[in-house]
Amino acid sequence: MEISRIPDAVLVANRDGSIVQANRLAEKLFGYERGKLLGLPVEALIPKDLAQGHVSLREEYSSHPVTRPMGEGRELHALRVDGRVFPVEIAIGQAEDDGHIIAVIRDVTSSVETRGRLRDSETQTHDLDKSFTNTPIGLCYFDDELRFLRVNKWLAGINGLSVEAHLGQKIAHCLPDVARGIEPQLRQVLQTGEPIVNGFVETTTPAHPTTKRTYMHNYFPDRSANGTVVGVFCVVQDVTQAKKDLDGALAEVKRLRDQLQAESIYLQEEIKTTHNFDEIIGNSAPMHATLRMVEQVAPTDATVLLLGETGTGKELLARAIHSRSGRKDRPLIKVDCGTLPSGLIESELFGHEKGAFTGAHELKVGRFELANTGTIFLDEIGELPLDLQSKLLRVIEDGRFQRLGAKDEQEVDVRIIAATNRDLKTEMREGRFRSDLYYRLGVFPIESPPLRDRREDIPLLVSFFVSRCTVSMGKKINAIDNASLEMLVAYDWPGNVRELRNIVERSVILSQSDTLEVKEALGRVEELSPAPNGLLKQSLQSVERARIIHALEESNWKIKGPQHAASRLGLSPSSLRTRMKKLGITRP
Repeated sequence: MEISRIPDAVLVANRDGSIVQANRLAEKLFGYERGKLLGLPVEALIPKDLAQGHVSLREEYSSHPVTRPMGEGRELHALRVDGRVFPVEIAIGQAEDDGHIIAVIRDVTSSVETRGRLRDSETQTHDLDKSFTNTPIGLCYFDDELRFLRVNKWLAGINGLSVEAHLGQKIAHCLPDVARGIEPQLRQVLQTGEPIVNGFVETTTPAHPTTKRTYMHNYFPDRSANGTVVGVFCVVQDVTQAKKDLDGALAEVKRLRDQLQAESIYLQEEIKTTHNFDEIIGNSAPMHATLRMVEQVAPTDATVLLLGETGTGKELLARAIHSRSGRKDRPLIKVDCGTLPSGLIESELFGHEKGAFTGAHELKVGRFELANTGTIFLDEIGELPLDLQSKLLRVIEDGRFQRLGAKDEQEVDVRIIAATNRDLKTEMREGRFRSDLYYRLGVFPIESPPLRDRREDIPLLVSFFVSRCTVSMGKKINAIDNASLEMLVAYDWPGNVRELRNIVERSVILSQSDTLEVKEALGRVEELSPAPNGLLKQSLQSVERARIIHALEESNWKIKGPQHAASRLGLSPSSLRTRMKKLGITRP
């Protein structure tokens, strides 16, 4: 029998099952060398645990010995010589001339794997269908005539129809109200082939007939193999709660933005003004006592009342208290109660609502609200009108206030520092200041000493102000003559440190050399009263010592050479060393 030309593996066996002929493809299929299959029983090519299927096939053939075409073969398993089991399809026939059984065998491993993948795909498709149907967002698919081809349960429930009532129906027929809102977008996707994402629709639905809800729609084109848009896939999400949360967050952002903007405007206004000085200068006993009290009260949240004459630096003390407190990273908000018109003080302190009074065109955040979690400095508190004193008292006691025109109260956490140059006890006795407010403000009073009580600080202050003025004006002042210093120390300074600063600034402008002269700037010399000789001598030594230390620091403590300390002071190096020794100046 000629079997070598058959394009499949072929085995020929006699009726007892012994192989009498095999083509080369059969030997290759089962892994045998040429001629090694001959004489083997067919059972040698069948896994023992799967032999029953082959027996059934042989018995079936014995009872009905009809030759079957290869396409009608039975899928079974075969065994290679190396022990590997693989799926095969077998067709059996009988040779007409000698009665031998002919088996045609084909390896169907790839077909089995393909069918497995198809089964997996079907399973996945089933799972996808299940997910599509039950997912808790809206999913649907429209064809190019805007008919529903698919829709899931969630969206059907929102639309108030069953899934079946949607299928095959045009959206304009089954949901006319919905169609008016979304048909333009669907047609746009069909025409342009571009998706539309994050479209928002606010509407009532059969599922929520009494309240409007917000839905986010996303539309994606479906293309055929040639790129033509044949449908639109639509995803719908109920974002009502997310929108409420977002609206709330945006409202809070707006509130914080308005507060930040108000703080920025306030701080810009503050920058336009010049504070009395940048740091506290003074070594006198009264100043040491004052600063000790600042250090003691700063870490607490106690209300502080700063007392003292005009120009003694009460605002500077307030800033020192704030900068040493736990609130230092929040703003220090200043209110000058003496300069604000009486009709605007309440609005400045507590703010107002839009339309609260004529000219209130927008909401205004008050100074107390700006100072929340920070510190508020109420300068010239003695000027505050009586009707506002009661409101201030409530803020101090309860941390609550009302904007002008508002129904609800605001709650704040603010530390209060107040200052005045008035005698509040006298104001209280004469009915111009509330006694309960006085006692609440006066938890920790601090006296800011007048300049005449700390004359020994005048040379240091003069040196400090000269340094600042010469930098800002671009002038060079290296010395102050003794007569000028005597005048400054002897003067009574009714305007205190503020007046001294102004006199020094005027003197720098008027000085024609690098030596400061104050006679012309000070003016009425006849009003000067002589200072004690010992104090004047001490003051002159203090200013000389300050000048030398400043020059040494500027030159990195180098005494000799150009632009070093001696040349800056106009002294020889030996003279500078002598003065340093006399004044007890040593390099730190």
